[in-house]
Amino acid sequence: MAGSQTTKALKGIRPVGKPRSVGDAVYDSLKAAITKGDLPPGQRLVERQLSLQLRTSRIPIREAIKKLEKDGLVEKLPKRGFVVKSVTEAEIGEIFGIRAVLESYAAYLATERLTDVLMKKLENSVRAYREALAQKDVDQMMTANAQFHEIIYKASGSEKLYTLINNFRDYISRYRKTLLTTHEFAKVSLEDHIRMLDAMNERDNDKVEELVRKHILRGKAIIVGEMKAGRLI
Repeated sequence: MAGSQTTKALKGIRPVGKPRSVGDAVYDSLKAAITKGDLPPGQRLVERQLSLQLRTSRIPIREAIKKLEKDGLVEKLPKRGFVVKSVTEAEIGEIFGIRAVLESYAAYLATERLTDVLMKKLENSVRAYREALAQKDVDQMMTANAQFHEIIYKASGSEKLYTLINNFRDYISRYRKTLLTTHEFAKVSLEDHIRMLDAMNERDNDKVEELVRKHILRGKAIIVGEMKAGRLI
């Protein structure tokens, strides 16, 4: 009978979960703009302007800015208002140094857990990066680069390590575009990823760990150099 038949699940349909509040949506929008570098350090966050652009009242904007202040992404001005927070040279050194330790260890663990499926994912992200580099498509390079490292973080199998790495991601995401816009570094980055894959294929944990550490510290040197030259704040 038709009434007793089991309804077949529709492909691609997932539970919608709880709807996000306007404040959460505003927070996500502003945070993405900051971490992508669209809102640069020193940029004032004017409630009236944001209210018009985001088409919402000022209350959720205020809430979002307060959360971003707690995240360390914006700071209050001495008199009034907020600006996107700048990161000092010392902070860059500290953050990249910590990242070098955490992410190289994640790569060490991922190499121990390497599977054919994981390797295929990494190879695909390297291929996507190579194609984007050839086309000088910085946005696609950023996506492929982030994907490559994200695969490794998750493959480490350590939720605590993954959480720690993500805690530092927002502080440096805004500078990723600067790194990949530097064509020589973008090429070297691709070569680094290929060497990492080779070492992972060889199951050489120590070599992978060292390659990732050097890769991150090379990025730090470029960012610090740009800061000292006054081309970055």
